[in-house]
Amino acid sequence: MTSVLLQSVVESDERTDLRQFSRILQLGEKRYLLRNDILGAFADYCRNRDRPVPTPSESGLSKLVFYTQEIIVDNESLCWIIRPRIAQQEVCRLLVEDLTIVPMTIPELLDLRDRLVNRYHPNEGDIFEIDVQPFYDYSPIIRDAKNIGKGVEFLNRYLSSKLFQDPRQWQQNLFNFLRIHRYNGYQLLINERIHSPQQLSEGVKQALVALSDRAADEAYSDFRFELQNLGFEPGWGNTAARVRDTLEILDQLLDSPDHQVLEAFVSRIPMLFRIALISPHGWFGQEGVLGRPDTGGQVVYILDQVKSLEKQMREDLELAGLGVLQARPKIIVLTRLIPNAEGTLCNQRLEKIYGTNDAWILRVPFREFNPKVTQNWISRFEIWPYLETFAIDAERELRAEFGHVPDLIIGNYSDGNLVAFLLARRLKVTQCNIAHALEKSKYLFSNLYWQDLEDKYHFSLQFTADLIAMNAANFIISSTYQEIVGTPDSIGQYESYQSFTMPDLYHVVNGIELFSPKFNVVPPGVNEQVYFPYYRYTERLQGDRQRLEELLFTLEDPQQIYGHLEDPEKRPLFSMARLDRIKNLTGLAEAFGRSKELQERCNLILVAGSCAPKTLAIARKLPKLRSFTKSSTSTTSTVRFAG
Repeated sequence: MTSVLLQSVVESDERTDLRQFSRILQLGEKRYLLRNDILGAFADYCRNRDRPVPTPSESGLSKLVFYTQEIIVDNESLCWIIRPRIAQQEVCRLLVEDLTIVPMTIPELLDLRDRLVNRYHPNEGDIFEIDVQPFYDYSPIIRDAKNIGKGVEFLNRYLSSKLFQDPRQWQQNLFNFLRIHRYNGYQLLINERIHSPQQLSEGVKQALVALSDRAADEAYSDFRFELQNLGFEPGWGNTAARVRDTLEILDQLLDSPDHQVLEAFVSRIPMLFRIALISPHGWFGQEGVLGRPDTGGQVVYILDQVKSLEKQMREDLELAGLGVLQARPKIIVLTRLIPNAEGTLCNQRLEKIYGTNDAWILRVPFREFNPKVTQNWISRFEIWPYLETFAIDAERELRAEFGHVPDLIIGNYSDGNLVAFLLARRLKVTQCNIAHALEKSKYLFSNLYWQDLEDKYHFSLQFTADLIAMNAANFIISSTYQEIVGTPDSIGQYESYQSFTMPDLYHVVNGIELFSPKFNVVPPGVNEQVYFPYYRYTERLQGDRQRLEELLFTLEDPQQIYGHLEDPEKRPLFSMARLDRIKNLTGLAEAFGRSKELQERCNLILVAGSCAPKTLAIARKLPKLRSFTKSSTSTTSTVRFAG
């Protein structure tokens, strides 16, 4: 495709600047330039000509540079990968000598990337290509990029328009939808007395008349059997007012549907009683696990999610009037059992989740292909060979604990999403994915140089699992819009899967449909009992406050704490994370150590699970640090840096 931005510069009075800038890039050492490289090179180009760097609104060339994500230097030409708008990519080749623009296809771009790393073999047959676009051809697609992540809202509009365009067909679909709901074998919503959409409409009106003279707060149990004779089973509400409101919404939906009415109605229908959350990797527990390898925020996030889900489900089932059936939600977090649990409860099959009524951690062991491996903790990069048999074994365990199949399976992280896919396909239930973080966007060029990293990271398995799970999922929950499609000047995590190469393995021509309504942005929120404004002093942990302040600021304990603060009154710069390379805590320490201004104003306090000797050696060399010493305990440790 031809880039409008590039074409406009070629045809403008900045043509000469474009040629000169391109020649500089050709003569440079780098053959593959990312956005920061391109912006830096353009700033140097302007500086060497004693010009200020123009803004994108002042210069067509500056605008082109701003929206260029990558440039690949290839002999006498430059390949420009331009992203003029969110979720849109243009690729073309610029012949530097005469500034001829040649459109490029995605397969041609992927071949070029293979050549760049000497992995292109044109005489060995076509490489395997992955293109999922045909699977989305017959499903509704969002048109405007700003609506990406609003899948439920879009589907409500789409379905309500269908109801309006073909009322008979969609009334039949709505009728069929109401008939399928059951709880422990008990029919919900409508029974055999209603056997057509027409009878449903008539029955709704009769029920509304029957409810018209009842007190708003009258319990559903008082008139349950009267509604049952009209064809209506439990699920409409717990009081006369609630049942009446729900039936009025249904009446409006049958007669004059719109997306708001559809959303209001569906939100009242009891559909979820049993949920399985999948998170195989790490040390998943409630005590003594944080800070261990592969174990951090995911545990806290999922446990908070469980508590919030159960609370919401209990409220919804009560409002739906299912107290008469003693309906209660049940949630299971499926993870792996680790026989050599090192003092944790990770070798316990079943563990009740604190603060819940019926939510549990269910641990299923990996099969013992090699007990010296499978009985211990295994890195998230190494667990891939065990996941398929884990899913098979977990299916049996989930059925036993639920006494039924779950209504919804939620995968967490790449490994959990793959297991969720395998389970959902076998159990024929709805699959939800939550990525939290996709490794492909964490590690620069991880797909391009996957063979060099395969022994350690096994990216070939992980990225393939991501493609399978995200395309198979019925819906995907994202924390932010940016997680899906990034910002005007950065690519989103899911967007990075749209097209890429894994040389000698496969090419992804279309890896994910970013405009699919399966994407839904749901910010995770926070626990307000833990996070609250600083001025709410009375809600702070009074019993532990003195101990916490002592631990962070004044305590001298060679077993837990190293370093001291010369002036504890300085504003603290605080970070808490496991000492993993990807967290870059040494980078934070180095930045602090090189900044005299920061040291004059602040203290740096790090809380981590463990400190590797290499990390300590690096930190000791940082300038301007008065003291640095190691700390490590079985739970957390604190490292202080004095300014």
